[in-house]
Amino acid sequence: MSDRKPPYHELKSKMKEAEALSHVLRTHQVDAIVGERHIMLVRLKQAEENLKNSRDQLRALAARLQSIRENERAVIAREIHDEFGQALTSLQLGLSWIARKVTPQQQPVQAKIRSLSALVTTMIRSAKRIAVELRPGALDELGLVKTLRSEAREFEGHTGIRCRFETNLGKATFDRVGSVAIFRIAQAALTNVARHAHASRATIALMKRNNDLMLTVNDNGKGTTKELVHSHNSLGIIGMRERALVLDGTLTLRGSKGKGTTLTVRIPLSRIL
Repeated sequence: MSDRKPPYHELKSKMKEAEALSHVLRTHQVDAIVGERHIMLVRLKQAEENLKNSRDQLRALAARLQSIRENERAVIAREIHDEFGQALTSLQLGLSWIARKVTPQQQPVQAKIRSLSALVTTMIRSAKRIAVELRPGALDELGLVKTLRSEAREFEGHTGIRCRFETNLGKATFDRVGSVAIFRIAQAALTNVARHAHASRATIALMKRNNDLMLTVNDNGKGTTKELVHSHNSLGIIGMRERALVLDGTLTLRGSKGKGTTLTVRIPLSRIL
């Protein structure tokens, strides 16, 4: 009898070998896929961390630039108030002195003095306004709440748009950095209302909600669109959002056509007390 296995047994043996080899190959493929996936996940996590670090660095840079800009504004405001303002005041006093020396018969000279005096008065008012816009000194003297109340009155006086201020804070005080950021956001929001909203009324609200401070500016104007809110060209909105983010806050802007726009800023109280 021959020792050779029947063909059936050979085929079965080869099939088992093929299955074993296939299993090994599949295992290697799975291991390779798992390994590649793990590498991709690690790289993705590293990319996310790098992106977060870059955003944090950009935010820190933005905060630094804002601080530098506020300091520069303060210096320019002092120069305008101390140098330019004093020079205009001296000019006004000089014109008054000349007016007293002019005789009643010199009517053309008197008319010219009155004209120049009125021009100097306008320039003094403009210098004061510019200095206040550059550096809101009222924040140091009056605090954020009274300054925003005053800003609402001045906005209404300058634009004719009725502006109401609401708050539940009383005599609450906040640090200088936080106060300036919130004031600048409100100021920028009102500027947008005056320039783009075509509104007849606006409201500024500064409220404490649990552990957050909320600033809301809304109007009854033509509204806005999602495209405009998220546009890279909306530098004013980007600037306001960055000011909020520096204080670990959030800024949302919502509007609908013909129903006005509402800007809401929420900042943790712990960041501004």
